Amino acid sequence: MEGETVHNIDKLLGELGDVIKSGNEVKENGFNDLMKILDSLINVSKTSMEETSELAINEVFLTLLKHESQLVVTQSTRAIAEIAKSDRGRKKCTNPDLVKVLVELLKGEYDIHTLTQVSRALGNICYENDLGQTLVAEQDGLSHILTVLRMGISLGDSDGAAGLRNVAAGFLLNFLNNQTALQKKALDENVLPVVCSILEIDGITCGEAATHAMLILGVLADLGQEVLDERLTEILVTILDRDASPELSEMCLELFHGQAENGSTKLLLAKAGVCELLIRLLEKHGPCCTDEEARSVLKVACDLIVLILTGDESMDLLYAGSTGEVYKTLVSWLGIDDEDLQVAAVLAMGNFARSDTHCELMVAQGVHRELLRLLSENDNQNCPIRLQHALLSALRNLVIPISNKALVLADGLVDVVYPMLDIPTFPVVFKLLGTLRMVIDGQQEAAISLGKREDLLKRTVEWCAIEDHPGVQGEANRLVAWLIKNSRDKEVGSIIINHGAVEHLVKMLTAQHALMQNEALLSLTILTTINLSESQTPVIQAEIGPTICRFLEQHGPQVEAPMIHNAVALTDSLIKSDAIKEHLEKSGVPGAWQKLLRIREADIPNLMEKVMPLCLLMGAEMN
Repeated sequence: MEGETVHNIDKLLGELGDVIKSGNEVKENGFNDLMKILDSLINVSKTSMEETSELAINEVFLTLLKHESQLVVTQSTRAIAEIAKSDRGRKKCTNPDLVKVLVELLKGEYDIHTLTQVSRALGNICYENDLGQTLVAEQDGLSHILTVLRMGISLGDSDGAAGLRNVAAGFLLNFLNNQTALQKKALDENVLPVVCSILEIDGITCGEAATHAMLILGVLADLGQEVLDERLTEILVTILDRDASPELSEMCLELFHGQAENGSTKLLLAKAGVCELLIRLLEKHGPCCTDEEARSVLKVACDLIVLILTGDESMDLLYAGSTGEVYKTLVSWLGIDDEDLQVAAVLAMGNFARSDTHCELMVAQGVHRELLRLLSENDNQNCPIRLQHALLSALRNLVIPISNKALVLADGLVDVVYPMLDIPTFPVVFKLLGTLRMVIDGQQEAAISLGKREDLLKRTVEWCAIEDHPGVQGEANRLVAWLIKNSRDKEVGSIIINHGAVEHLVKMLTAQHALMQNEALLSLTILTTINLSESQTPVIQAEIGPTICRFLEQHGPQVEAPMIHNAVALTDSLIKSDAIKEHLEKSGVPGAWQKLLRIREADIPNLMEKVMPLCLLMGAEMN
């Protein structure tokens, strides 16, 4: 044997069989031959796996795995682990008898090195191998893996313990991957505390086992399982804070991000200081994140801060905090020379601006001026869409409180956003329309001023007909309705009529949402009251009669009583025009009202007294 330097795997397996058959493997010479053959087999398996190899994994290895020498057992499992690293070798090792013996070894009184090699062998057999995973599961492999991991944890930094934890954690990962039932069973068998313990030891030192532990958490999180608790969150924050392993840091971020969809998790992360930590890391590493991969990680960190702020409790906590440092820092980022950090800051402002109290304080602090400044610098179609969208969203939220509207208008909101009418991007248009609609609520002077801008009305009416983006279409219709409601101005009404908005307001009567139906009722009532003669022809051409019938028949039985009263008011306004009254009569509006009256009379007091006179005026016969 000593003269041989090259062996193929089949020949080596044959030589192993010959040594065993001779019965000399327990004698010194036989033992030495056995160990040399196993060493050669391990080395050859690392470098080549011939397609023609038969790889007869038979009684030879089953015998060796039961050998009285622990050295032989260890080397045998090591050889199996090397063979099972290739697809062909893994297939040959996926043998019920072999797997059974290997799992039995996990229960034995073996040293750390043997357990490491057994775990390697089984982990390689399970890699992307459904049958291998099944065979291990049939031998109650999960409980034995966890026992080995707990042993590795208890050994701390003893010699070989880190290697055992790494290999056993890799085995567990391969065993659980793509196996939903096994993943659920692992949770039932308290795998999470085991994973936490691995991270407590190896995460701080950036040991390899920590990477496997994070991947296991990712697999379990993909079940929809909330894996984060205070202990694990604290461990991951510590790993992030040490900032020693880019790979581990990225995995921590991704786990946090995936779990932060839940409101309670957002609060958990906020209380653990995740936002403060991310801000420090972003300010430290942001200038160095110039390549695509690093910039991608930076964006995940920014997104996580914003995601945490979408929770009401977490947002309140971070707005104030102990000193309000998160809020103050993010405000300062509005002027930072980094688009990703700047967008994150703007989105954060939009999230902080979710309560009237916050909005009023933010406007008092001048936050809106910073947002307007940024928007004035990014007001055309060549500017970053996500920044435009975020700025408009934040400004829209800030102008919701009544006390803020006049202040933000006085600082030039309308003039700043006006150039954005030429932007063709629908998500930006949607936010633009919503911002304008919100700022004119209760602001008659602003509504009149805006309503007299014919180019605005022209574009808005065009967007009322957009079928490709229902959100833009809905916001455009609502803006027209709110301009009428808040201006109550005859000239504004004329401009709206001349630009063809009436047909869209009439269609809005049967919109999907009751809110929009009610806005259409109110705006048409006001429009036909202050511009009756001008609105007469477009109202009839828009088929308002049949539309009112559809509203009364399809929505009337369900909508709230105030909407029925608003429909009464619209009908009353319309019949003041003889032409419209005749149109309503021919369309069957009196009959639709009488039918609804029978349905709603009991739950809407005085409805009869209001409806019947209108029906009589439209020439209805009393039943």
